[in-house]
Amino acid sequence: MGDLVLAVAAVLVAATAAYLVVDLTRSRTHAPRPVRPRRPLWHLLRARADGKPGDITGPAASRGLAPAVRPPEPTPQQPQEDAASGAVATPAQTADPGVRRLVLEPPPNGWEHEPRLPDHVTVSSGWHGSFFHGWCGTATGTRPVARLGVRGATLRGATHAGLGTEGQDAVGAAWDGNRTALYLAVADGLGSLPRSGRVAVEAINAALHLCLRRPPGISFVDNGTRLFERIAAGMRRSLGAEDAPLDGACTLVIAEVLPRFDGADVTVHGIGDSEAWALYNGTWTPLHHERGGADNATRDLPAHVQPRSGSYQLPPGSVLLLGTDGFAGALDTSTSPLARCLAKSWRVRPSWVEFVNHVGFVDEYYADDRSAVAVWIGEGESLD
Repeated sequence: MGDLVLAVAAVLVAATAAYLVVDLTRSRTHAPRPVRPRRPLWHLLRARADGKPGDITGPAASRGLAPAVRPPEPTPQQPQEDAASGAVATPAQTADPGVRRLVLEPPPNGWEHEPRLPDHVTVSSGWHGSFFHGWCGTATGTRPVARLGVRGATLRGATHAGLGTEGQDAVGAAWDGNRTALYLAVADGLGSLPRSGRVAVEAINAALHLCLRRPPGISFVDNGTRLFERIAAGMRRSLGAEDAPLDGACTLVIAEVLPRFDGADVTVHGIGDSEAWALYNGTWTPLHHERGGADNATRDLPAHVQPRSGSYQLPPGSVLLLGTDGFAGALDTSTSPLARCLAKSWRVRPSWVEFVNHVGFVDEYYADDRSAVAVWIGEGESLD
């Protein structure tokens, strides 16, 4: 029995040695067999309409499993040419067409009707965005003055939205037909005080009311300090308490625009870091700003009543802009992307929906409320 086991073992050892010799010889005389690439799993499961391999059959089909369909291969997009301008748009540009109006029936002359600006309008960022637009001016007299196209918008910032708090900006405009004067105002409530949003709205309403009701013989140019003193007194009287300080404050910039046939005379009074800018021939010029502080502190109403003031003459084709720091803080005379973009986009007066889109520009750094009011100074009656 023992001899039989030894004989079987000897045969197995001999067979194994012979196999190794043959395999080694083949590896030296033949090229390595290529490795077949793995086919994607979707190929085994995809449905085939022609009945060729790839159909789901067998247990999977009998269990009623739906066939897995391969996602379509992305097709390369060719650049598209704009028939109007001849500019070529890349696929990344054509993916997002931007803001476009829904036009059900185009206006007969190709221009959307522009309403007349209300005599007095105030809007705030509060719990939602608000805007207004319209034209103002007059054609009376021997020489008609420049028509003014006005756009205003205030948008609740991402910071307030994330915290579930109301926005604290307000903007407004008023037209005085007797003086042939347009008044603009922007206010930014201080976030450190709870009622600053209400104070900002009160400041805009009071400023426009006092400008429209200014006594004869008192010019806006010389009325800056008196105007701000009366606004501050009204705040304390209407919103304050006798035994407690006012729990709100705001910055405030007010402008008077006196249209002429050859442009407009502009006077600006301001307190705090809300700003006023002029745009002409692609160049931005600051008219009021109080930048340069080492911290985030700013002058505000009602604690300060002495404004910084200036008077300017703007030629036809100019744009006067007033904005709170959430919007105007992104402007600069040369390096600001927003300034460069608006210098091109505002060569002509934008539609109101385009203006709102511009005020709500996308930039994660600027998360405060965004508010701006702008006026396009036309030539003669060209803006009607």
